[in-house]
Amino acid sequence: MNRILLLMALIICTNVHASGANFVTGVVSGDTLKDKEIKKSERQAERIQLRNSHKRFGVKLGYVYAFLNTDISFESANRNLSSTISLENDLGLPSNSFFSTGSFLYRITPRSGIYAQYYGINRVKNYQTDRDYIFLRDTIPGGTEVKAYFNTQVISAGYLLSILKDPNAFLGFYFNIYLMYLDTGVKSDLGAINANVRLAAPLPNFGLLASFRLTNWLYMDGEAGFFSVSTSTFECALYSFNISLMAKPARWLGINLSYQEFDVRCLFPEEKINTVVDYNFKGPLVGLSFIF
Repeated sequence: MNRILLLMALIICTNVHASGANFVTGVVSGDTLKDKEIKKSERQAERIQLRNSHKRFGVKLGYVYAFLNTDISFESANRNLSSTISLENDLGLPSNSFFSTGSFLYRITPRSGIYAQYYGINRVKNYQTDRDYIFLRDTIPGGTEVKAYFNTQVISAGYLLSILKDPNAFLGFYFNIYLMYLDTGVKSDLGAINANVRLAAPLPNFGLLASFRLTNWLYMDGEAGFFSVSTSTFECALYSFNISLMAKPARWLGINLSYQEFDVRCLFPEEKINTVVDYNFKGPLVGLSFIF
């Protein structure tokens, strides 16, 4: 009789323990599902808020008055001889120029998007030297007809990651690929200084985007980017910077007043002569922004 009672008590305790375990498992599982549903609802609410914010898609168009500086350095392979020519100061290439630039931003989700930039500038000058120039072992006398040119086209596009989510501020990190076309050179009647460099290559670029609302109609935004690459046959470094004040007379329209800098330095090692191109511009920019 005692054995039967002991067996019944053991069965009852086992059933109670199993029911308790199932209850705890059910609570944990229910909480996990609840958390997932809450997070899913929050993400959906953020997407709806972004869709209705009129800040999902933006285009900037600007016109830059740039102060330019372009130096081309030539160095013999043994580095015994070197020469540096300023295309502006020595060969008469315009040191000031107007050109257009633009950027594009599309936020696909509150966290990710696409960011792209473009700028292009072409300069050419036929110039008669007013003094003697020493180019490695050769001397180019005054009065020599020289043609100098510098053409650049840059397209940058890639992935944008939103870091800060705030109705009055935006901070994002971008990883882009630069498609840069660089064509520069110097040619003379004597042939001693004939040299040119061409580059058309995809290059990586990292940077930050930021925007802050100062008042109901005035915003400040900026961008800074950098990349550097070095191989046995090529070295290049690029830096870009832009800071802007934007007034918004309408929800979809902005008027920008900016300051912009761009600098690129590339080394092209050759069997006989190494060539270094150092190019930069800086200056004010005015433009329009369209925000949707």
